[in-house]
Amino acid sequence: MAASWTALESNPSVINPMIEKMGVSTVKTVDVLFFEDESIGSPQHALILCFPEYKKVDEIMKPIYEQATAADDSVFFMKQKISNACGTFALFHSLANLEDRINLGDGSFAKWLAEAKKVGIEERSDLLANDAELAAIHATAATGGQTAPSGDVEHHFICFVAKNGVLYEIDSRRPFARVIGPTSDATLVKDAGAAIQPLIEKLDNVSFSAIALVNK
Repeated sequence: MAASWTALESNPSVINPMIEKMGVSTVKTVDVLFFEDESIGSPQHALILCFPEYKKVDEIMKPIYEQATAADDSVFFMKQKISNACGTFALFHSLANLEDRINLGDGSFAKWLAEAKKVGIEERSDLLANDAELAAIHATAATGGQTAPSGDVEHHFICFVAKNGVLYEIDSRRPFARVIGPTSDATLVKDAGAAIQPLIEKLDNVSFSAIALVNK
């Protein structure tokens, strides 16, 4: 990967100011303490998952993706070509696929998305890397967490987002977005959790964290 950013922290206090600075004022993230937490409410727009030991996860997920059903072109997807930017990619994948459901405003994210939809999945990452305003917003967020930024990153972010009643797993290091199955506004976090559970059990590492994207 040519470009390299500082990794984000999986923390609403980091992500929410970032969302606002990008011009999206209608949604926020909240911590997910367990996947069947009914206090999250509805609608549940997306789940952003941060997991450890991404190299081991690659080994576990490789056969799953070899048998997976790829999403069609209606699902926005881009391949990550910026090191340590997976948190921003997971957030962008969530927001981009909610364009017809939430107001994305007219700020830097909406402007980037309009241009990103005109190019292919490889070029979208380059478009982000070259966007000085969005890069600066990411940089500010990356230094605003509770833990000191580190160059040695073992964690990786992905997202689960619904479109037309179907839940998708979107991992910017994979070749495509993966179809998970049916979901709803009230059960997205629970449904994503069911898809995640086998990975948690195989990895045998409790260093997972998750935040949900919901209305303000």
